[in-house]
Amino acid sequence: MNDNELLTAISNKLNALLFVLLAQDAQKKTNAEKVAFLARLGISNQDIADIVGTTKGTVEVLKSRANKKAR
Repeated sequence: MNDNELLTAISNKLNALLFVLLAQDAQKKTNAEKVAFLARLGISNQDIADIVGTTKGTVEVLKSRANKKAR
């Protein structure tokens, strides 16, 4: 297994762990709350989209709305 394959495998496993953690709280949080939480962790928009089950564009919109509310 080369370095790129190893990094991809690690990333996929971390995404799965985050998905499980969020799934436990899924009934209590909206997608916007989930996106904001994952963004604070420094996770990329595409990875957030994969974890939450939405598109990268939706993640960008939700992050933008959260930033406007924070101002």
